[in-house]
Amino acid sequence: MSWYLEHLNRDGSVHQRMMLPDAPDAAIRIGRALDNDLVLDDLHCAPYHAVLRHDKAQGVILHDLNSINGLRIPVRFGRSQRRSAVICTPKRPHKTRIQIGNSSLGLRHSQWEMKPEKPLSTLMIWPLALVALCMVLLHEAWTIWLGAVHIDNNTPYLAKLSGLAAVLAIWSIGYSLLGRVFGGVDRFFNHLLIVCIAYLSEVFLQMVLEQVAFSFNWLWPLQIQNHATVIVIALTARAHLRLADPRHWPVMRWGVGLATFLAIGVPIGQMWMTNQRLTNTQLVDVVQHPMTLLVEPTSMKEFMLNVQGLQPKADAQRKADAGKDDQVDDFLIDED
Repeated sequence: MSWYLEHLNRDGSVHQRMMLPDAPDAAIRIGRALDNDLVLDDLHCAPYHAVLRHDKAQGVILHDLNSINGLRIPVRFGRSQRRSAVICTPKRPHKTRIQIGNSSLGLRHSQWEMKPEKPLSTLMIWPLALVALCMVLLHEAWTIWLGAVHIDNNTPYLAKLSGLAAVLAIWSIGYSLLGRVFGGVDRFFNHLLIVCIAYLSEVFLQMVLEQVAFSFNWLWPLQIQNHATVIVIALTARAHLRLADPRHWPVMRWGVGLATFLAIGVPIGQMWMTNQRLTNTQLVDVVQHPMTLLVEPTSMKEFMLNVQGLQPKADAQRKADAGKDDQVDDFLIDED
C-alpha cells in the first residue's frame, strides 16, 4: 500500500505521478529549484515550497516551507483556504487537490477505489455526420426553392449549396485544428456533426417559435427569436470547445458565458436607451396554415376599438415629444 503525489492538469487529469517511498524518513521535496524531487515551472512557487512526508500515525503530511503563497485547498466558486499543512489518511475515499502557486497537486493512496474502465465507443460518427450534412443541404435547397417559385430565371442551387457545405466544413476544420493542437486528436466528423445538429436545431426552434406565435397570437415568441439564436450558437461553441480542448474548457467557459451575456444584453440595453422598449418586434407578422390557429380571430369592430383606444396614448406621446423639441430649440436660441 503506497502513497502517490500527482501533478494535475487544469482539467484534473494526471500530468505526472510519483510514489512516496515506504521508508520512515522518506520525503518528496516540491519547488521551483532543479534539485527538488518534483520541479514545478511556476513563478508563483518558491524554490523550496513544500515537502511531503509519511507519518505512520496520521498518514501523509504535506508541509509548507514558509513560502509566500503557501498551500491552498479549493473550496468553491474559485475561493480557496490557506493551510500550513495538509494531512491525508488511507481511510479518506477521495484524493485531495492542493494548489501551489498556479500548479495543482493531488494525493492518492493505492487502497482507494479506482474509477471503472470506460468502454471504447463503437459508434461510427462519420455516417451520422454525413447524414446530418445532407439534411442541412436538403433544407437549404427547400428554402431556395420556396424563395424562387415565382422567378423565371435559373436559381443557383449548386453555388449556394456548395457554399454552405464549404462554410460548415471550414467551421469544423477550425475546431479540428484546435483539437489537434491542444488534445492531439482532430475529430473532424464529430465537429461536423455538432455544427449540423446546431443548424437543424436552430431551424426547428425558429419554426416552433413562429408556429406558437401564430397559433396563440402571442408576441413574445417572436421577440425572443434572436436571443434563442444566440443561445444555440453559445451551446454549439460549448460543445466544440469541450470536445476540442477539455483541458482549458474550465477557463474558456467563462469567456463563452460572457460573450453570450453581452450578445443578448447589449442590444436590449441599446434598444431601451434609444426607444425605451426592449425590442422592435411589436406585431405578429407570421402567417401559417389557418388550421393551426388555436384562438378566435379578432373581428374588424374589435380591431377598430383597440385602435381608437391607442389614439389618446399616441397623441400624448406626440405632445411630449413636441415639448422636448421646443425646449431644445429655446436652449439653442438662448445659446446664440
